[in-house]
Amino acid sequence: MTHRLPTAYNNNSVHEASLVSPSSEEDVFKDYYFPNRQKIKSSTQLIDMWLNSSRIKSSETRRSYRAIASDLVAWLESKYNMPDLRLCNLAHLQSYITYLEDEKPVRHTDRIGLSKNTIAIHVCAIRSLWKFGCKQSIGYFYLNIASELTVEWCDNTAQRVLSQRRIDKLEVAAKEVSQRHWALFNLLFYSGCRIGEVGKTNTNPSGLLWRHFQEDTDEEGDPILILTITGKGNKVRSLHLDAETSEILMDMRGTASDDDPVFRSESPKGKGKALSDRGIRWMMEQVSDKAGIKFSPHWLRHSHATVARRNGATTLDIREQLGHTTDTMTSRYAKMTDKKGTSQLVRKRK
Repeated sequence: MTHRLPTAYNNNSVHEASLVSPSSEEDVFKDYYFPNRQKIKSSTQLIDMWLNSSRIKSSETRRSYRAIASDLVAWLESKYNMPDLRLCNLAHLQSYITYLEDEKPVRHTDRIGLSKNTIAIHVCAIRSLWKFGCKQSIGYFYLNIASELTVEWCDNTAQRVLSQRRIDKLEVAAKEVSQRHWALFNLLFYSGCRIGEVGKTNTNPSGLLWRHFQEDTDEEGDPILILTITGKGNKVRSLHLDAETSEILMDMRGTASDDDPVFRSESPKGKGKALSDRGIRWMMEQVSDKAGIKFSPHWLRHSHATVARRNGATTLDIREQLGHTTDTMTSRYAKMTDKKGTSQLVRKRK
């Protein structure tokens, strides 16, 4: 079957013009073949729609990708006087990646040039944006030129696993900073939670509340807490904390009600409200400075999985604890009713 192009698009001059700038002829073409597409008029509008689409799963990713998209748009306009992403070609994107490698200043340091993994995150964001813009329902880009960009990760997972000596030293440092820091450190490491599951985010505006904990006892009859959290993809899971972590948290709770935040912000702007994911990073930076050991909250998650495996946890145990499973809610509840989880195994000393 032969399709007949609209009259406005039946000459080569129109095609050549479309390679130079977005035009009314482009709209005629797109309206003909994609009548249900979104009528997006600017790169800013496209980026906003992309960030609020189902492609972006977490508020942390959304915040990171917004910064990357804004940086790309600003760089293209500064370097090439290019106000619209539709004017961008593969060579422009490759030039931007080279800029990130060789010239981009690193925040809060004197270094120039981003790390390999940070550049990989930028490439993933750009590829995601172009793929979204090429959807028939969007119709902003003709071609997905970003698919030609290569994502190159540096596998430094082993560097993010803290030794037991460092974990012990960090725990002592956290306790010396404050009871609140000590409780947060223990919760992050011995549960393996993401900081977005503990801190307040756009998708978790209430943060972690005391009603998310339920009191129970372990096999030895010691009191423990069961934490119910909502992870990525709105998947709910329950974690059995070990007795020591449970005791630290209960001592910190005092007379707080079920609807009170477990960790309150101490910043002037959000004082008394639930601590944000950024606030968690800041508290762990204080622990890092106190101990003289570089780490991030996500390193605690890597270390949890490694220590749990070393102490006998199965792959299924770890996947359930960290929220990497795709099991249904029923199977998750059934498995957790007679399982201790991995918290006790991480606490175990050999």
